[in-house]
Amino acid sequence: MEPERIRSLTLLGPSGSGKTSLAEALLFRAGVIHHRADSGASVLDSEPEEEKRQLTLFSKLQTLTWDKHTLHLADTPGLADFVGNAIAPLSVLDIALIVIDAGSGVDVATKGLFDLAVKSRKPVVFFVNKLDKEQANLDEAIASIRSMLTKQAQPFVLPIGQGPSFSGVVDLVGSRAFTYADGKAQEGPVPDDQKEAVAEARNQLIEEVAGTDEELLEKFAEGEELTLEDILPQLQKAIASGDIVPVLAGTASPERGTELLLDALTKLVPPATKMVGPEVEIDGKTQQLKIGADEPAAVQIFKVTSDPGVGDIFFLKVVTGTVKAGEDLVNARTGDRERMGHLLRFQGRERKEVPEATVGDFIAVAKLKSSHVGDTLAAGGRTVVLPEIAFPNPVHSVSVLPKTRKDQDKMGQALNKLTATDQTLRVRNDPEFNETILEGMGEVHLDIVAGRLRDKYGVDLELGKPHVPYRQTLTRKAQAQGRHKKQTGGHGQFGDVHIRVEPLPSGGGFEFVDEIKGGVVPGKFIPSVEAGVKKAMQQGGLAGYPVVDVRVTLFDGSYHSVDSSDIAFQLAGSIAFRKCEEQAGAILLEPIMKVEVTAPQEYVGAISNDLNQRRGRILGMEQIGDLQVIRAEVPQAELHRYSTDLRSFTQGAGSFTLCFSQYEPLPRHLTDGVVEEAKAEREKKEKGS
Repeated sequence: MEPERIRSLTLLGPSGSGKTSLAEALLFRAGVIHHRADSGASVLDSEPEEEKRQLTLFSKLQTLTWDKHTLHLADTPGLADFVGNAIAPLSVLDIALIVIDAGSGVDVATKGLFDLAVKSRKPVVFFVNKLDKEQANLDEAIASIRSMLTKQAQPFVLPIGQGPSFSGVVDLVGSRAFTYADGKAQEGPVPDDQKEAVAEARNQLIEEVAGTDEELLEKFAEGEELTLEDILPQLQKAIASGDIVPVLAGTASPERGTELLLDALTKLVPPATKMVGPEVEIDGKTQQLKIGADEPAAVQIFKVTSDPGVGDIFFLKVVTGTVKAGEDLVNARTGDRERMGHLLRFQGRERKEVPEATVGDFIAVAKLKSSHVGDTLAAGGRTVVLPEIAFPNPVHSVSVLPKTRKDQDKMGQALNKLTATDQTLRVRNDPEFNETILEGMGEVHLDIVAGRLRDKYGVDLELGKPHVPYRQTLTRKAQAQGRHKKQTGGHGQFGDVHIRVEPLPSGGGFEFVDEIKGGVVPGKFIPSVEAGVKKAMQQGGLAGYPVVDVRVTLFDGSYHSVDSSDIAFQLAGSIAFRKCEEQAGAILLEPIMKVEVTAPQEYVGAISNDLNQRRGRILGMEQIGDLQVIRAEVPQAELHRYSTDLRSFTQGAGSFTLCFSQYEPLPRHLTDGVVEEAKAEREKKEKGS
């Protein structure tokens, strides 16, 4: 199909807005599926976790045909924990279709999704859903869009009735009405009792379009009547630039207004060939990518799924050029050639092969060798690098413990498969505590991951709270002798040292000073003393955490010409340091994190109070647009469930980033608890072994 007849869009909307129902209503109207969205059997939310929770958790890619146009759509989750599944298609597909509940209007979650669309520089179309609900009011919904999101929002429809009396919609652009009876749409003229209101609203819309073009504005000002043919080219340009943001409306279940939405997406929204190409790197030089079916092909991978019967399936957006089945493209990151085998599209539950795909299409291919999400594949003997897909960093961590040895053996491979398909999920090993850490976007996200590991890969895990990496340091000078003497028949063991310890400033690390004179400790054993000191520091006498920011000076000692050895002086160094530690006022240090919270102004008080309760220090605030950024330092131990709590008291409007800042002394009233907890854990491990 020629690129001018191809559209691709990302469906966005908070949970409960009816976004997935709308996606299925569009598929039903286009004849892709054969049961209605309200039949109770969801085609899109078909994963076991989705059926269990009645929520969209993973993005779904579908293709339909409407009025000789191909329309690709990605249905995405509304929960913040799964925002990566919205960001990926939004980054590469051409249009953002945002669904809004007619009863509640724009909420903070909707604003976050709109901001993502704006950041991705995508034209936006709104669909106000659920006009048949008791509290539905299209005018109020549009007012909330204009006040909270964009003043460029313009209604493209008027409802025929609202609330329980809602029975259809009027198309302002085409001056026609769609009414519904027994689930069937009937197109006809504008109802007599709405002709005046429709004429006024249509005239206002035409004026807005004319205002974006001097020639049209001049004709309009002179009283010349503008036809659909007059305004359509400029309307497409205005929608592409964001000067006009269409608002359509109806209900997804039952399907009312969906025909008009499909018409708008195919006729009013411009194709990829009429949009500005992205800035890319071609053979090492940054330039604007030329968009056209006859250009050398460049595609970007934006999603990977795992299919038990096929293996990994890669979803690609054709950004420019045309890709044919069986063609080889080169991965810019690896330099590897990747075979575009069978080109697939998903229609309902079916996969259909196509011989080629062109600008604006997305397709799926299986069994690529070394490609990942975000990679660019290109033809024509050139290296093309499209802009990276910017996934957010994880904000919630848990430790994972396999329940059995069998689970342990399978865990690593299963986690690798999940991280390959979910770019907001990360796995790392914490060598200090010998534990595996799973990082994601929230508690629900990681609970779902654990469920998938259990149900799909047969790996059962216990999720726990990660250890906090406390440290120990000393607060005053001390000195002590460490003497190791052991006679076992034959050669014995002998090492004798005197050391002095003193605290260094925070971040000072470790210094070892050799002040031995006269060879009382032979030079060949001095590194052994240092090694013994380091071992004792690593084990930490107070709570088992490493000791930091200390200078250790070796100033005296003695040796035996036969019995002294490396191991003897290591043990002597360890003994001496432990004695010094007991005298030098050892304290615990806790890690402090820099936290940056972004939220609307109305939540600043609640955020500040919560940070104070977490022993945080507010460092400053800054207003960026209509959002406030609060910067603070907070102990890591107080942040375990922060992502969940922040979303709770900001209604999902708050987000945050964090990074390590420094270590600071743990308050004395908390030290005993940490020490007792560490002691209990050591005893548990000793019993287990």
